[in-house]
Amino acid sequence: MKFPKLAGRLLIAIPGIALFLGVLFILPLKWGLFLFSTLSVLAAWDAIPLCCSTISGTPRILVSFFSGVSTLAVAVNHPLVFPALLLPSVFIAIPVMRLKGPDHSRRRIAGTASVIALYSIGFGILSRLHMQNGPWMALAILALCWIGDSTAYFTGIAFGRRKLMPEVSPKKSWEGFYGGIVGGALGCMGVGIIAGFQWMPMLIAGIAGSIAGVGGDLFESALKRDAGVKDSSNILLGHGGIMDRFDSAVAAAPACFAVLYLFGLAG
Repeated sequence: MKFPKLAGRLLIAIPGIALFLGVLFILPLKWGLFLFSTLSVLAAWDAIPLCCSTISGTPRILVSFFSGVSTLAVAVNHPLVFPALLLPSVFIAIPVMRLKGPDHSRRRIAGTASVIALYSIGFGILSRLHMQNGPWMALAILALCWIGDSTAYFTGIAFGRRKLMPEVSPKKSWEGFYGGIVGGALGCMGVGIIAGFQWMPMLIAGIAGSIAGVGGDLFESALKRDAGVKDSSNILLGHGGIMDRFDSAVAAAPACFAVLYLFGLAG
């Protein structure tokens, strides 16, 4: 049985996990806020050419910068969080309408703004949970994605027979999907138990986050297939971009937050 590209996955995963553990558990809270905001900026930088090649130069810089501002506002629950989330769309719409008018505005403007908002909100919620609930809660969601992705990968390679959504992601299978849900849910619950959280909310959050994470992964795969590219960028040394590595996490974070909020564990 062969597991393709395993060495490449580990080459990125091991130092990446070490970086997150260092920021979450060793450095002051502001460094976590800085990390997640920076990831939001980089994700927006990747998303713009993927979704709307019309935007470049100064508008691209402004959109990316205000994506980080949006993440910061979500993280600290600032009263201006909603205006902050809308700011990137302003700098998307103006250059597109000036250069292209109304042609394909649904994809170029609404689509690009929605993708950037997803990453801004997802990273913002991760940072918010880190600040309010401590490093273990943020780690539980990240572990959900890391473990779920790994179990889905190995389960799919070993047992995958029925394709999940071949038009969007030909290699994903239903067997891998179920394996990822189980692995992600147990990973989230396991980290929660270690941290002293109640196991039931963490298990439910893990299930919800794992399902949402698969949706985020498929959504980003559809974007890349529509754009005709393999990866959102090459920023991670030939192993894709920020969008590729965190498409599951930014979708899982809001789902987990909703469950945790209902159980009184987040606010």
